[in-house]
Amino acid sequence: MARPIGSTSSARLRILSCASELFYRKGVNHVGVNEIIDASGVAKMTLYHHFKSKNDIITAVLDARRQQRSEGLQAAMARARTPRRQILAAFDYLDDIIGDPAFRGCAFINTTVELAEPSHPASRISTQHKQHMIDEFERVAAQAGWRNPRLFALQCQLLWDGATAAAQVNYDNAPVRAARSAVETLMESVQPEKMQSAGGRS
Repeated sequence: MARPIGSTSSARLRILSCASELFYRKGVNHVGVNEIIDASGVAKMTLYHHFKSKNDIITAVLDARRQQRSEGLQAAMARARTPRRQILAAFDYLDDIIGDPAFRGCAFINTTVELAEPSHPASRISTQHKQHMIDEFERVAAQAGWRNPRLFALQCQLLWDGATAAAQVNYDNAPVRAARSAVETLMESVQPEKMQSAGGRS
């Protein structure tokens, strides 16, 4: 007899939720399939019905996190009315992420470093996610008419990732606040002279 669709979907989501928490807290290389099965309370056959291998679980978990982070970033930036405030809103969103007691660094960087395999689908998801963030920063800068929008976007991403790594090591939000201050200075430097003379309100 076939499983009800709702039951199947629920089992898959439970596996992903438990695997996501375990991978993020302990690292992908330190979590086995049996631990995921025990944590999610599903039968081994059920897990392998949804995922052919642990690598498939890692990829699905990271893709779900990518979607969540992208939606969170876009929502934070969309609430701001000016380009300057959109960029600052992105770093305020990072501050919220780092302020979470469960924060253990950047899941995308952590996973990529652990896998040490650029061709792994999860590593490619990490690359795509970081590229998407760069594209978002560049879009804002280009629409605002700021100088060198691509370079600005790359610098924003460096500040974001640097602040995340420093916060992970220091267990403190101070790095992201320093990065937010640095990006304010960076925005002043890329604005055309007429915008600077108007007080940089764009």
